[in-house]
Amino acid sequence: MQAIYLLDTNIISELTKPNPNPKVLAKIFETQKISKLSTITWGECQFGLKRLPEGKRKELLSDFYLNTVQNQYEFVDFDIHAASVYSDIKTRLERIGKLPSELDLQIASVAIANNLILVTRNISDFTDIAENSALMLENWFD
Repeated sequence: MQAIYLLDTNIISELTKPNPNPKVLAKIFETQKISKLSTITWGECQFGLKRLPEGKRKELLSDFYLNTVQNQYEFVDFDIHAASVYSDIKTRLERIGKLPSELDLQIASVAIANNLILVTRNISDFTDIAENSALMLENWFD
């Protein structure tokens, strides 16, 4: 069975940087047909976009997200199964005094619920989750 990836916000946003990491770019293009985005990541991207001042950069990024990203990736919802995974992991982590950010926990729950490998630059943000669940992680920056 071929691995399927869930791209974290910092991976998809690498495409918008003036000098994106060449390894990450290569991996994004190589795995495009087997990569997905969570609706939580989409929300984070849209939030970042809406915070920008009006101008050419915002216009270009808006066009990129709406006409490229939205059309080329399948989006995975934080659905009832992911919510159940989320509550299990959050309970487990709370008992040991470790609570990651809510958004990271939701993104991880989407990955686990859908048996996807979460690709992120911020492995440390997800370490406690991975150590207490079935979360699979990759860092394409390494």
